[in-house]
Amino acid sequence: MTHPRFSLQDILYIGLGGMVGSLLRWWLGIGFDGLFPVPTILVNVLGAAALAVLYASQHRLQLKGRYLYMVGFCGSFTTVSLFSHETVQLFMNGHPWIGAANILVPVIVALIVVGLIIPPVEKLSERRHQ
Repeated sequence: MTHPRFSLQDILYIGLGGMVGSLLRWWLGIGFDGLFPVPTILVNVLGAAALAVLYASQHRLQLKGRYLYMVGFCGSFTTVSLFSHETVQLFMNGHPWIGAANILVPVIVALIVVGLIIPPVEKLSERRHQ
């Protein structure tokens, strides 16, 4: 299997996007002190929506833009690890229904959002590309 070769500039674009995405994710969670992990759900749904828009219009993005936004920003903004940790903690702390809701709500909402975003963005992007 061959691996793509990345230049230092490619790595810097990914790193810059990652830095901005992770700082924004951290900022959105400041001050939250509830049982249901709303900030994590919010960043995962927003990240899915952002990635859907970028995916649907990616032919208009240069490779550097894909590295910056899709790999760096969206990759660090969304968080499966924190989602997993919070869900396990809910189950272990005696909140199985909230844990189940934490699994279902973000996944279902993100799938609906992505399904609603991609078709119109692709259509709009195709019109602009003509």
